[in-house]
Amino acid sequence: MNPLQAILHDSQKRLILDARAYAHKVLMQHKPYPWHDPTLYSNYMKQVASLLKADALVLRFDKLLEEELQNNAALVAKMGEKRRSGYALKVFLADEELRAITTSLVNTATQILHVHILTQLPSPLALLEMTAKAVGASQDFEEEHIENAGVYYADWLRSYKDSKVRGLLFDARTHALSESLYQPIVNTAQSYAWLVGFRQEQALHFLGEKDSIPVLDCDFWIDQSQGGACAGGACVNRVFFTEIHQNAVPEVVLEKLNEFVS
Repeated sequence: MNPLQAILHDSQKRLILDARAYAHKVLMQHKPYPWHDPTLYSNYMKQVASLLKADALVLRFDKLLEEELQNNAALVAKMGEKRRSGYALKVFLADEELRAITTSLVNTATQILHVHILTQLPSPLALLEMTAKAVGASQDFEEEHIENAGVYYADWLRSYKDSKVRGLLFDARTHALSESLYQPIVNTAQSYAWLVGFRQEQALHFLGEKDSIPVLDCDFWIDQSQGGACAGGACVNRVFFTEIHQNAVPEVVLEKLNEFVS
């Protein structure tokens, strides 16, 4: 069984953490992410995991993809060579250098970090729109284009195959796609025993799980009141997902972590 499932079903309080914005400000002082240095990136994330003592940590690979589209001019030029719908995404995900970066990052991170890892990614439709926008192409897509994007995505995700990643988390806050459009991705995930989850505003939903994971609002981490969102026993013994507010104060975050587990 995927060990992440044990956390999802635990009777104690557990935290799945997205600490990207907070750690980027506090630990990196907004310096560029070392996406092209897997060891440096993994050591940084190890520091984050150690500081926050997460039960599971979300690596924001959606930000990696965003930065490649912003900074990799040669690849974007190749993506724009043909104008047909979905071509930019196909070329982007087929790029060998991008696959090599992803492979090194996910393999190194999951070997170095002693915590369960999920990677957050944009939905297939969001990635279609991101890649089309990068080349100035139309961002209007039919269902068949999203289906094709799912096939290319599934193939790209095989770069994770030798890693110890536990799950894939797709950002569904802006695109509520039918689960059937994720089927090629789900098929690949099942082959490697990865969980597939969807990040929504108020909950995480994992395929195959009866209950969704509630979201502990990021304002919890800047709330100065005693107990905050967990006052009066509101945070019962179960797993929660939370994104730590980027403006949270480290001392307050540690106090809140202690409040949460008490």
